[in-house]
Amino acid sequence: MKKTLIYIATVVLTFSACSPRVDDVFENTAVVRLEQNRELVKTRLMNAENGWVMQYFAQSDNSSSDTTKHRGYNFLFKFRNDGTVTIGAPVNGNFKTETSLWDIINDNSTVLTFNSFNSIFHYYSNPDPELTLWNTDGEGVGGDYEFMVLEYNEQENYQLLKGKKQSCYIRLYPLPADEDWYTYFDKINAMDKRLFGEKSPLDFYSGDKHYTLYNGYKHEFRAFEAGADTLGGGFYYGFIVTLNGIRLHDNKLLEAEINRAAFNMTEDGKRLQSVIDPNTYMTVEGSTVFTSDANNGKAWIIDTNSLPASIAAALNNVNTKISAVVANSHIASMRFEGAGEKRMALRIFYSVGGAAANSYDIYYFDTKQEGNLFSMKADSTYSSGSILYEYGGFELVNSFNGTYTLDLKKGFAPSEGIVATKTDDTAFVINMKH
Repeated sequence: MKKTLIYIATVVLTFSACSPRVDDVFENTAVVRLEQNRELVKTRLMNAENGWVMQYFAQSDNSSSDTTKHRGYNFLFKFRNDGTVTIGAPVNGNFKTETSLWDIINDNSTVLTFNSFNSIFHYYSNPDPELTLWNTDGEGVGGDYEFMVLEYNEQENYQLLKGKKQSCYIRLYPLPADEDWYTYFDKINAMDKRLFGEKSPLDFYSGDKHYTLYNGYKHEFRAFEAGADTLGGGFYYGFIVTLNGIRLHDNKLLEAEINRAAFNMTEDGKRLQSVIDPNTYMTVEGSTVFTSDANNGKAWIIDTNSLPASIAAALNNVNTKISAVVANSHIASMRFEGAGEKRMALRIFYSVGGAAANSYDIYYFDTKQEGNLFSMKADSTYSSGSILYEYGGFELVNSFNGTYTLDLKKGFAPSEGIVATKTDDTAFVINMKH
């Protein structure tokens, strides 16, 4: 037994002597490295001369709607060496600041914590029902006030954070030195109004994918495949408005990869374009707005002072026949309205004997939308009125048949008007406004 033990000891010593020495991968221990990173992050946050913008999200669940939790919120932060932080944000429509405490701590990783109550920021994470935050059940918005500090993106110049509880990815961007805190949110509101003030749906393109995004004015997109039935379902995506456009919270929009990228307004003001892929973009498309607004009770009034030659000729022909029967009678205006799924109505108002133009006929069109192309064909078997049958109205109504491109006169602003151009005749242009 003694010889056996001596033999084992000898073998162990032999292998120990022959084994190569393994160098440490890191010069310092994990504890030291964590402390070094803590100091680095703390210094970085304090060194921003004018503070930081936090693009904050509370939660994300695209299977159902909850705009208060999905939408993104902007906050301004100024971190100081004495452990205080000033936070600014709109409160009940007015810009407000409040100072509280902050720290960078080691908690298995580097963590940014706001460790004293701040009524502006903790409003989004405090579930205390006594504070009457959001609702009386104490649920609140369910956000975070402690964040794991992840990598710093040198290329896009932001500090990436991740909420400890909800795991939402959040970004801190240095606020430019010349950006005034008090006017910052005025600029955000101006961009918000520019993009969503008219409550128009957006069309989203990425490769061969085409989706329609509704409810942007709620800061939560309700997304469908383009042309899909929108009576129910859909998926919900929160986003945040920025000085340059928007940024979605999710990595994907339906089946399209977006990698939480910002979508910035292009120079011509007609697109929100991904900063990662210029072929991935959002826009307010004329054909979508045309049908969506019409189906939501808005009429598109045709400018009868600048009609294409064929429509103008047909209109003059009808007016001549009407006035021959009753003097001072004529068509006064025409407008398109919604008439159900894939249907459009043309309402024609006319004056009889110089009286107010209270009389009208209605004629119906079957329609089809493919991307920004919009086609319509008159259904002469289903109409209401007399112009079509008695005064040569077939020519007038049928002259609208064809396929059009529908372009907004101003991007994201349908109220400025739509220009309808026939695809096979660029001289055939119809101008319409609400």
